[in-house]
Amino acid sequence: MGASLTRRPRIRSRERLSRYSSIRIGGPISSVVCVSSAEEMEEVFDLKSRNKLPGPLVFSGRGSNILFPDQGIEGTLVRFEPGDWASACRWTEEGEVYAEAGYPLPALAREAARRGVGGFEFLSGIPGTVGGAAVMNAGAGGREWSDLCKSVTVMTPSGTVETISAERLGYGYRTSCFSGRQDQSMAASAQESLPRGSVLLGALLSGPCTAPEVCLALLTRHLDYRKRTQPLEEPSLGSVFRNPGDGPEGYTAGRLIEEAGLKGERRGGIMVSLRHANFFVNTGGGSEREFRDLLEYVAQRVREHWGVVLEPEVRMWNA
Repeated sequence: MGASLTRRPRIRSRERLSRYSSIRIGGPISSVVCVSSAEEMEEVFDLKSRNKLPGPLVFSGRGSNILFPDQGIEGTLVRFEPGDWASACRWTEEGEVYAEAGYPLPALAREAARRGVGGFEFLSGIPGTVGGAAVMNAGAGGREWSDLCKSVTVMTPSGTVETISAERLGYGYRTSCFSGRQDQSMAASAQESLPRGSVLLGALLSGPCTAPEVCLALLTRHLDYRKRTQPLEEPSLGSVFRNPGDGPEGYTAGRLIEEAGLKGERRGGIMVSLRHANFFVNTGGGSEREFRDLLEYVAQRVREHWGVVLEPEVRMWNA
């Protein structure tokens, strides 16, 4: 009998962050580690404790919502990827699923629809992972991650694995205790729930059981709408600004930007999308500085035109 094979974290040196960003922006980083299991994450913490990995650890999935710096990062990017697809997403007959942090949201939505589990359809057009969605409470079409989430599993720097109920994670509009912008009414319990330096490994989700054809029809309708209205084929970070709570009734951030006459506005290689004004696309060679300059200009113009202060939804690296 042969010895069983144990997967190890995949470590790459002297990479560029742009390779791991959906908008293709970011300078050099000392090291990139790809993990797909709790065992591999435990080994990453062990390597870090023995100074075998450089600098601080930076965590990412598909890099679809974080703006990396042009100058790069002195540290290690830990990137979550699905390992064995069958074990990375485990379903029950009652409509519950445990999905690991690196599992892609579109794949999760498709599998839920195929199984006749409702409520996951809105995830089909979000180009991120389970981990990213749990961190920012991702949403679309009036639905949010927290509508599905029952609990998350985290690993502390000591290697202890803990399960935390969703009610204790401070979920709000595009916020959680992971993002650092949690619902203030739940901030204290959220901070107590999440040991400092913990890393999200996966989440337990559930939805109502329904006919697969109904789920598939809703998923198709949702995807068709996203394809018509958003520049999904161009490099971007998704929605740049959060929808404001104090703007004209029914006005999204995209509508405020568009009616301020800012579609097509650009700084270097970064442009306000002509298809959806709340998306900035990289038309070629765009940089972090150009993205930030355009973000500041758009926010200023909207404030002058509407009297509304837009807050970024994109997570920007602050070195």
